[in-house]
Amino acid sequence: MRAYVDQRAGMAEDGWSAAWSFDLEHWGTCGQGPDDDTALANLAERCGSGAEAGGAGALDAGMLQVVERVDRARTGDETVFDRDRVPATEAEREATLAILDGMRARTLELVRDAPPSVLAYRDPHRVLPVYAWWHTVGQLALHIADTESRYYLPLLGLPARERASDLVTELEESGAHVRRVVSRMAPDLASTSDRHGSWTSVKVLRRLAWHERGELEVLARLVEDAAAEKLG
Repeated sequence: MRAYVDQRAGMAEDGWSAAWSFDLEHWGTCGQGPDDDTALANLAERCGSGAEAGGAGALDAGMLQVVERVDRARTGDETVFDRDRVPATEAEREATLAILDGMRARTLELVRDAPPSVLAYRDPHRVLPVYAWWHTVGQLALHIADTESRYYLPLLGLPARERASDLVTELEESGAHVRRVVSRMAPDLASTSDRHGSWTSVKVLRRLAWHERGELEVLARLVEDAAAEKLG
């Protein structure tokens, strides 16, 4: 399986590397770790364990072929792979929409069932990047909507939307907005700015397919931890 390594991407933690799959079977799957080898091992685990959509069967990191590496420390914030510059296919668009549908349903289920005490819960031991403000369950859920509707889409000149007045409505309306925009998005959009780096249609699709899945893992764990502390 082909892998693409974003060195020192700093997504989960400052300075960490990220390893991506562009294969449709594992569309939007990302492994992360403090170095390239650890990120590749995490990608192999995710693709081979069934933890990500389409994953099945064992996969060893040695089975990954690194076809491209980018070093964010040299190229600046939010660079792109050459693979990102290829126009998006309809299959990639459809895969993204299917993943978004499934993940949003689960996020909404967790948030609707959570009382205020659970939404306010934060894990004091969870390590976040220095810029992150999404510490509680409710903040993390809002961060998912913020990222899709007010970060990813506008980077390509696509319409953003204002926040709704409550969290459940925001998740519902943001999800519907993103699906509408993605359904009509041109396959070959591209933009570059000093502040946000380079983005393309493919990059936005794979990041959308990845982001909520990754955050949902944390969200579900935080809700379980809150229940264990009998906050519900």
